[in-house]
Amino acid sequence: MNHDKMMQVIHDVFTPTLPRLAPGDDASTRRVLEMLYGADLAGVGPECRVLDVGCGNGAQTLRLATELGCRVTAVDDHRPYLDELERRAAAQGLADRIETRCADMVGLDLGGETFDLVWAEGSAYVMGVPEALRAWRSLLKPGGAVGFTELTWLEADPPDECREFFASEYPRMADASAHLATIEECGYDLIGHFTLPASSWWETYYDPLARRLAGYVPPDDDDETLAVLGMIRSEIDVYRRFSRWYGYVFFLLRIRE
Repeated sequence: MNHDKMMQVIHDVFTPTLPRLAPGDDASTRRVLEMLYGADLAGVGPECRVLDVGCGNGAQTLRLATELGCRVTAVDDHRPYLDELERRAAAQGLADRIETRCADMVGLDLGGETFDLVWAEGSAYVMGVPEALRAWRSLLKPGGAVGFTELTWLEADPPDECREFFASEYPRMADASAHLATIEECGYDLIGHFTLPASSWWETYYDPLARRLAGYVPPDDDDETLAVLGMIRSEIDVYRRFSRWYGYVFFLLRIRE
């Protein structure tokens, strides 16, 4: 399939006005911040610097800026998503806390040892987890932390249909033990990890996406467009039937000094 055509269809379906562009929720974001900074987020303030990599339309970006009271640099390579983030930030009185940058997450040039926290919900897979963790080390201040979510096998021996779907769509998918080994090899210490609840898939991600698909009329109905739409519908159906075996896991780690 032509990559540009595929991305055109995906961006057309995953419109910036959707609540979220990947599984997640405000409660999970807050849970990770409390794991890192304590229940009252003590000691965090305007001097803290956060980088949100692959921010999309910025649901988590806004939560980070609100909870931490600091500046967040939000990076995505699709300008319409950043435009929507800026609109939401202005509406919530957070425009002065959020800086957007339209850039590829590979090879980010943001200065060395700049950030206290690198955040990546549903985006590390673009580079690959090992490659992302190694790249982000140079962006972190000493003692800095990384919080990221990654699609992960939760149980061994999933049904053939489930395994075959991901063998096609995401062959690098691994289990938690493999990710923990990667974290260790890349020079980080694990602070904690947990699996996102099913509600974080349905309420702000798949349910709105399914409604979008139901009312979506593609600009053309060529085979490539129909294949992409079929893949998105299959993904929702696979999660509905096989979520016992896989999910997103939130990993929180600190750079090893």
